[in-house]
Amino acid sequence: MSTPKVSVIVPVYNVAAYVEKCAVSLFEQTLAELEVLFIDDCGNDNSVEIIKTTLERYPKRKDDVRIVTMPGNGGSAAARRVGMESATGDYVIHCDSDDWVDLDLYEKLYNKAVETGADIVVCDEIHECPDGAHLKRSADMPSDCKTVVKGWYANTVGMFCHNKLVRRSLYVDHDVYPWDGLNMWEDNGLLTRLFYYGDKLAQIHDSCYHYNRTNVNAMTSGYGIKQVEQMVGVAQHLTEFFSSHPDAKEFEKTVMAFQFLARINFVTDSFENLKRYDSTFVGSEKIISELDPDAFSARGKFRFNMVKHHLAWLFVFMFKVKSMLHI
Repeated sequence: MSTPKVSVIVPVYNVAAYVEKCAVSLFEQTLAELEVLFIDDCGNDNSVEIIKTTLERYPKRKDDVRIVTMPGNGGSAAARRVGMESATGDYVIHCDSDDWVDLDLYEKLYNKAVETGADIVVCDEIHECPDGAHLKRSADMPSDCKTVVKGWYANTVGMFCHNKLVRRSLYVDHDVYPWDGLNMWEDNGLLTRLFYYGDKLAQIHDSCYHYNRTNVNAMTSGYGIKQVEQMVGVAQHLTEFFSSHPDAKEFEKTVMAFQFLARINFVTDSFENLKRYDSTFVGSEKIISELDPDAFSARGKFRFNMVKHHLAWLFVFMFKVKSMLHI
């Protein structure tokens, strides 16, 4: 196989119920020069066997597909790192193994990158929910990457790996890899740095990534205090990243936004954790009045508004009552 145009990195961990649909959507891509890297993160189901069995139906794809086995379960950040270190394509994109993609997605993303000379190309998502499919159209973005980061606090862009094709040299030349052990928000840490280093930015709206919102075992479907601590860890790394650059002042508000968005997750059903909110990234609350409300989910907006009006204590009390009543 010649140098692939695109490498797709697919971390695999206990997704037996979903991975065949994901694999089929990758094996049936219209882009011929495609490298697919399944990163086996040592789950305890038969996900990898399903991938192998599915691949048997696509003999023309056998040379394009590699299954890379981790030495042990390392989590999504470690799996993504191994995938990026193994990738050989001109461009790289990630696909979660419980999701799937339109069959022409990677061809259209690649063609757009070549046509525009873009370092990053963004596509739309379709959220596949229990009540049906919902198109999430990406807002129109500027034509350069760094502007997105500068104004991110006021116009938040979902920093997801799965709907952004990235020139592989951005990862390699600038040593942009996930931070070890930080599996929650690892995509925020990755894409924010890639957008900082990137030049041209482009978008497509005629082919989509299908984000599976029905998998209750997905990491983003619910999280606890350990995940919040990982968010804080990513925000701390981003703080240090930007402070190490001479143009740090231009990104001050975006850094503050990441700090605040991480710390607000301490506001739950525990007054002890509320103390952690009060003592983490002190001063980042100054960004509240300028923060994009769409940075929050529907449920998150309620908490944000309570915090904004100095009623975090009341939110915690309400959350405790709700938990006690199992509402």
